[in-house]
Amino acid sequence: MRSRRHPSRLAVDLVAVPVLWGIELQITWDRTAEPDATATWVVVLTAALLYLPLFWRRRRPLTVLALVSLGAVAVPLLGFAFHPVFCVWLALFAAAAHCSDRNALLGLALAFLPVATSVQATVRDTPDPSMRVATFVVAALFLTVAHVVVFGVGRWVRWSVAQRALVARLAAARAEAEERQRIARELHDVVAHAVSLMVLQAGGAERVMDRDPERARAALRQVDELGEQAVTELRRMLGLLSPAPSDAAQTAPEPVGLQRLDSLLDHLRTAGRAVELCVAGEPGALEPAVDEAAYRIAQEALTNAVKHAAPDRPVRVALDWGPRDVELSVRTDGAGARGRLSARLSTGHGVRGMAERARAVGGEATAGPDPNGGYLVSARLPVRPPGPGDAAAQDAAATTAATGRGEGTG
Repeated sequence: MRSRRHPSRLAVDLVAVPVLWGIELQITWDRTAEPDATATWVVVLTAALLYLPLFWRRRRPLTVLALVSLGAVAVPLLGFAFHPVFCVWLALFAAAAHCSDRNALLGLALAFLPVATSVQATVRDTPDPSMRVATFVVAALFLTVAHVVVFGVGRWVRWSVAQRALVARLAAARAEAEERQRIARELHDVVAHAVSLMVLQAGGAERVMDRDPERARAALRQVDELGEQAVTELRRMLGLLSPAPSDAAQTAPEPVGLQRLDSLLDHLRTAGRAVELCVAGEPGALEPAVDEAAYRIAQEALTNAVKHAAPDRPVRVALDWGPRDVELSVRTDGAGARGRLSARLSTGHGVRGMAERARAVGGEATAGPDPNGGYLVSARLPVRPPGPGDAAAQDAAATTAATGRGEGTG
C-alpha cells in the first residue's frame, strides 16, 4: 500500500520527527557522564542521519526501516554512545501500516536487529553487577513487547483502512446495482405498456385489414399515438437521468400519477378491452412518490392483463381510499389464453417491479391467481411514505410480496 505525501502528514512529521529526535538526544546526554564537544556533534549528526529518512517512511516503508535499523546497529558498534529506539519504532509502524503481510514480517525482523545492541548497552551501563541479569531480562522483554505492540497497531491501522475501502467499494457497487435496477424498471414502465398495446393493435389491424379497412386504419392511428406517447415518456425519463443544466427549467417533467389513470383506461378501451373502474372512499392527495408508484403499478397490471388474459375477459380496476392508505386492485376474470403472444411480450420485470415500487414507498404489492378465478394484482400504499427508519422495518415484510405467482410476469 503506497501512500502519497499529504500536506497535513508532512506538517505532523515536521513537528514529531524533530521532537523525538530531541528526546532521544536528551536521553543520550543523561546517560553520558561528561560528553565532549566533538562527541556531541558527532552524535547529533548521526541522529539526524537516522531520523532524516523517516520523512519518506510512508512512500518507501521497508527501505526506510532497513536503513534506520542497520544504522541503529552500526552507530553503537562504531563506539558512539547513542542507542536509537524511537526512530526504529516510527519506521516499524510505517512498515506495518503500509506493507503487505510478507514485507511487514520482514520489517519486524529488521526492527529487532538493534534490540541486541540496545540491551547490551543498557546492561553495560547498569552500575550494580548483581542487577545486570535482571536488567537484561527487563530490557529485552520491554523492547520485544514494545516492538510487537508497535507492529500490531500498525497492522490494525492497515486493516482498518482496508475495511473502510472495502465498505466504500461495496456501497458504490450496491448504489450502482440499485441505479441499474431503477433504470431498468423505468424503461420497463415507459416502454412495456405502449409497446404491448402497439403489438396488439398492429396484429388486430392486420387481421381486419381486408374486411374492415376503416377499423384497421383506426387501429394503426392508435399505434401511431402510442408510439408518440412512448417517445415522450422516454424523453421524460432521459431528462430525469441527465438533465442539461441550462435547460433545467424547461425539462421539468409532467407529474405522473393517478390523475392519468382515466387516460390509461381509455387507451385500453380503444384497443377493444372491456375495462371497469370502481372508486370507493374519498380520493385525496398523495405524495408525488406514492402517486407515481400507484400509477405505475396500475399501468403494469393493466399491461399484464392485455398481454396474458383472453381479449373477451373484462378487466376490473378498483381504488379504495382510506385515511392512511389507498388500496389498488386489478382483476382479470377467467384464465389467460394468449399463450405464445404473452410469452413473446413478457419481459420478466413486471411483478418484481411492482413489488419494488410499492416497497420503496412503504407499501406492498402482490400478484397471483385470484381465489375466485382469474388473476389479481393488489397493492396497498400509504398516503404518505414512511421515513428512512420506518422503511427498514417494513422491508422484511414486503419481501414476500415481491414473489409473483402464476402467469402475470410482466
